[in-house]
Amino acid sequence: MIRMISAARRGAALTAALACAAVLGAVPAAASSAWTPTNEAYALVAAGHQLSVDPVGEATYSGGSPVVLPNADAAGLLHTGIITDRVGPASAAATVPGLVVTLPGQAVLRASAASSRCRFSRKARPVTGTARIAAGRVSRPGHRTIRLPSSPAPDTRIVLPNVAVIMLNRQFTGLRGTLTVMAMRIRMLRGHQKLILATSVCAAASLAPAPALSGRGLRLTLGGLGLLLLGGVAYQLGRRRKLAVPAGP
Repeated sequence: MIRMISAARRGAALTAALACAAVLGAVPAAASSAWTPTNEAYALVAAGHQLSVDPVGEATYSGGSPVVLPNADAAGLLHTGIITDRVGPASAAATVPGLVVTLPGQAVLRASAASSRCRFSRKARPVTGTARIAAGRVSRPGHRTIRLPSSPAPDTRIVLPNVAVIMLNRQFTGLRGTLTVMAMRIRMLRGHQKLILATSVCAAASLAPAPALSGRGLRLTLGGLGLLLLGGVAYQLGRRRKLAVPAGP
């Protein structure tokens, strides 16, 4: 009976030690994930039949900004100039210059630049976003040239029958008020292909990191947990010794 009780006490001490170790390991991870910014910007995403392109030129507040690329190309459908994506603690911006998109039916979309921008301000909630299309136009044989608005209203829709549906300044709000702004979204009506150009994403929260614990504060925090761990183990060992001593006559 004495051995069985001692083994149980050892198991309790081990459980307490593992629990404290788990708390020690979780503190830094929880502190860092709670302040991970979500702002991002990227030049291009493409999807559809024989076309799959992950975000090109992606810049993030936590991963690096600005991102500059000489150009972007998507299966011969798209050509651009030097793209630039920038992200800050409360803003994001994407710019795609020298834009040429080959559409079905020998149609061609051109723009000197397509850009989007979003920004969060505590004084002007919620997140706001804009898009600009510089010298944008669509031309095709036998049809008049369509001029694209330079400062389109959110979700401006242009339909080219049997060719494509073009959405300018596409905006939508996600979880916790995060705003996504796409300067241009093109859906081909033949081949079911889609191009998304110049996307900015901003979170509706201050992304300034929380003040880090000082060295002294961190030592005190870990020291308290360490004392708790050692105290628990010492208590269990003391109890085990008392149980292991046979009772007197």
